[in-house]
Amino acid sequence: MKYQIQFTDKSVSAEKKGNDFKINDQIFDFELLNQTEDSLSLNIGNKIFKINLISKGEDGKSIKAAVNGKVAEFSFKSDLDLLLDKMGGSSIGVKSAQKIKAPMPGLVVSVLVRPGNLVEKGQILLNFEAMKMENQLKSPGNGTVKSISVQSGDKIEKGQILIELE
Repeated sequence: MKYQIQFTDKSVSAEKKGNDFKINDQIFDFELLNQTEDSLSLNIGNKIFKINLISKGEDGKSIKAAVNGKVAEFSFKSDLDLLLDKMGGSSIGVKSAQKIKAPMPGLVVSVLVRPGNLVEKGQILLNFEAMKMENQLKSPGNGTVKSISVQSGDKIEKGQILIELE
């Protein structure tokens, strides 16, 4: 599987194939030297990397780690994540933890929640039509609907805040 890895101010594409590791179209020998629950030692292209996990992001796609003693933050995006970003959205239409945004222009078909409703992660909040297909926006986590800024029949634009959770 391919990944886009963002750290500090750099972005690289990476792909592991067997004993090789491809970084930005350059192939390196890859060897896992040691692994524990919160650390790794890797040999990539005859360079040793000691990675100690400091913290994980709530999204499961980002970490803060010390690499050979230097602290860095990394975010990982799969091919699917990159495709969804290119199309203007994410898998759940969320740009921040509390504000659910439209991933693309469309038309609201139905709003399934009201302010004050308790919602669970994955619960469908609203349906919208885009590119002649009906789509669903789901809750990114458990919470309470704080506000809804659209109703059935409204046209929506990419990035428009549709629902806020608290």
